[in-house]
Parts: sequence; C-alpha cells; structure tokens
Amino acid sequence: MKNITETLGIGSAAPDFSLRAANTGEIFSLSAATARGPVLLEFMRGTWCPNCRRRMVELAKLRTAIWQAGASLVCIAAEKRDGMWEPEKYLEANPMPFPFLLDETRIVVKAYGVYHRIGVDAWDIAHPATLVVGRDGRIRYIFKGESQSDRAPVEEVLKALERAKGSSAAV
Repeated sequence: MKNITETLGIGSAAPDFSLRAANTGEIFSLSAATARGPVLLEFMRGTWCPNCRRRMVELAKLRTAIWQAGASLVCIAAEKRDGMWEPEKYLEANPMPFPFLLDETRIVVKAYGVYHRIGVDAWDIAHPATLVVGRDGRIRYIFKGESQSDRAPVEEVLKALERAKGSSAAV
C-alpha cells in the first residue's frame, strides 16, 4: 500500500533511531541527519536480494540529484551483520556512496511499519519501502512496496525530496 505503512502516514513524526552502517562502521542518527536536511530512507530486504541490489545501483546513480536537493540517503535492511549473507563483505566488494544500515533487531523496520514476518526471526525482513523525512522530522513521502520488485519511482522520490527541502526544522 502506498502513502501509508502499518504505523505511519504522511505528516507522522518519524521515529528517531541510530544504527551502525555496515559499509562505513559509522553510527547514523536520523535526528542528526534531519538537522542538516531531508532524509531519504530506503528500506530493503537485504544485500542478498537481487531487486535490492539493482535498487542500490539505481540510487547510487542518483546521488548527485539527491545531494543537490540538500538531502541525504540511507538504506536500511533487517539483516544480521554476521549472518549467512555476509552483508559487510558484499558492501566491501560493491561499494555504495551512502550508509547501508543493518537493523539486526528489527526495531526500526517495526517502528516504521514495514516489518514483514516470514517465520523464524533470522528470516524476518523489511518490505521494500521508501520514505522521505523532512527537516522537521515529519514523514513527507511514503511508498511501501507490495512485492519485492515494487519500488518507488525515482522521479516521484526526487520530487518529494525537493518538496521536503522547504520543511523547516522543529524548534
């Protein structure tokens, strides 16, 4: 379903979080990032997913347009750092110009309402989803995919980032 998740809608306060990036080792904080500008959150199934890999390449090609919008981009996957898919090794071999966060406990994907339970916790993943968070910490755009190949159109995402650029930080 587009424009809504299980927990959030347009205008909702974005749940703050901090996670370590698998590709840089740095801690990413949503509140620190939104203080600088809008944030594009791209929820992915994992580094093992062929559709997610294609989306990462697609987003990497858009990095200049994203940065020109004054925004930052972060990918989030409900994937285990030391799991069988070895996400850090994949990201080392396939560098990305943006943080790739591992939500190992699924706390962020649950808070954002994009959690997709399959069975055993090690297999629980995120629905593909794209959210734009404005400088004020409010959700400005939501696209929740209905299948692993259902992704937000990049033109829509770039327009949402431009619109979010004007949202002022909360005082």
